[in-house]
Amino acid sequence: MIAAIVPAAGRSERMGQPKLILSIAGRTVITRVVHALRQGGAVPVVVVTPPRDAPGAGLLIDESDRAGAIVVIAETRPPDMRASFELGLTHLERSDHPSAVILTPADSPGITAALVSQLVNRAEAIPEAILTPTFQGRRGHPIVLPWAMALKSRELPQSAGLNSLVALHASEVVEVEVAEPGVLDDLDTPEDYQRWVPSQ
Repeated sequence: MIAAIVPAAGRSERMGQPKLILSIAGRTVITRVVHALRQGGAVPVVVVTPPRDAPGAGLLIDESDRAGAIVVIAETRPPDMRASFELGLTHLERSDHPSAVILTPADSPGITAALVSQLVNRAEAIPEAILTPTFQGRRGHPIVLPWAMALKSRELPQSAGLNSLVALHASEVVEVEVAEPGVLDDLDTPEDYQRWVPSQ
C-alpha cells in the first residue's frame, strides 16, 4: 500500500484568496489533486486542512471529503508544510501503515493519474528509494518517501523543512523522468492561476 499525504493548510498569502478551492475546468484544485492521486493508485489519500473556521476551510474540507480523501482537520493551523505532513503521518500510524508515502503539494493542479501511477509502479519496484519526478532535467513533485524515511522528518531540526530530509539522504534519491511538465507547476499567485484559466 502506497499512501499520499496532501498538506493543504497553507494561508494562500501570495494568491490573496484560498487557492485550493479555486476552480479549474469545473473542479476545485483540491478535487483535481485528490482524484489524480486516487485514480493513480494511492491508497489512502490523506488531506490535512486548517481548522474549519479558517477562511475557505469549510469548502476545502467538504471538497476533499467528496473527492474521496481522508480529511485530517488540524486543531490549529499548522505553521508549515512539514507540520501538516507530520499530522498526516500520525493519522496513518493509527492503522496498518503504508510502505511509502507520496508527499503531494496541494497546489499542484498539473498532477495526473498517469503520473501518480508511474511513481507508484516505480516505488513498488524499488521500495527503498526516495523518488522524485523530473521533466527535462528539472525536479518536480510529488515525491515518494519510503515509510521509514517519512518518519525521519520528525528528527529534523525544528526550523528545517522537508527539502532538508531529501538533501540529507541524497544518495537514496532516484529521479524518475516523466513526460508531464505539470510536475513543475505550483499555483501560488494570481498570474499562476491565469495560466490555467486565462478566460476567467
